[in-house]
Amino acid sequence: MKRSGAIKFPHSVQLFKFCQKVMMHQKGTKVRDQEVGSILNFNPSDCSHWKRGEKNVRSVFALAKLAETLSVDTTLIHDITSGHADLDEAYFEYLESRACRSLSEQLRLVPQEQVEEVRARVQAFVQQILIESEFQTPPLYLPEVMRSFAFISTQPVDMLDKLSRILRVKAGQYCIQYKKGELKAQTRMSMMKDLARILFQGERGRFPEFGPSNPALLAFEEQQFVANLLIPRQLLLQELSKLDTRRNVINELATIFWVPKSLISYQLQNIVCDGIHTPIPLISDHPALVMQG
Repeated sequence: MKRSGAIKFPHSVQLFKFCQKVMMHQKGTKVRDQEVGSILNFNPSDCSHWKRGEKNVRSVFALAKLAETLSVDTTLIHDITSGHADLDEAYFEYLESRACRSLSEQLRLVPQEQVEEVRARVQAFVQQILIESEFQTPPLYLPEVMRSFAFISTQPVDMLDKLSRILRVKAGQYCIQYKKGELKAQTRMSMMKDLARILFQGERGRFPEFGPSNPALLAFEEQQFVANLLIPRQLLLQELSKLDTRRNVINELATIFWVPKSLISYQLQNIVCDGIHTPIPLISDHPALVMQG
């Protein structure tokens, strides 16, 4: 008989789908239900109950085993089971974490002086946007950013497979469509990644300050743009100095800046690896924003 009514453990259903989707991405082939269940040594019946939301998978040992097997951060698994991230949001974070690791490996093959030159150009460009939007206290609100780019609009739409996407309205005009509903941190980042693609790829000619495109550094340019726009380094350091280090710092900062934890981790790693040899000017120090006495 076909079951009806509400699913008993909906977050467990999301967890099962996430595990299956990640395994398919890593293996490049279709993954059977029992392959997912075998991670936790479930028999076919238990696996079926998990998939249908009739079995609640939330033991710390089970979640740790899933994270270890899938090579994902344990906090991401916990976010799914607690309902803080749905399937699309969690999968976005998974892909972003892998992209960051891949980017770090790619940068080792590029001369350091080229990397630093790109970093400086992007930071200068982002700083100007932050000044124009009068951004001084996190989080950054996207409408304030979009005012700097009159040729790009945004629109909430019903989407099933993506958090956001780029629609080319006509030559030189774009619309970033995003998943309708409560605006989550992952959707905000996805929209800014789309903005970066438009600026650094589609309309690079509008911005001579970017310099010529270097395919080896294009992904780095876009990632630096997104990270420094949503999480300016100086503000990140300020907020970090206020936090109780006994708490989960990544979670706290992700909430303050309204961004995914993966982006906070990326920006913190940048600060640790690069060091801050030259003081980064505070946005509030810019003469255009100083109140006249």
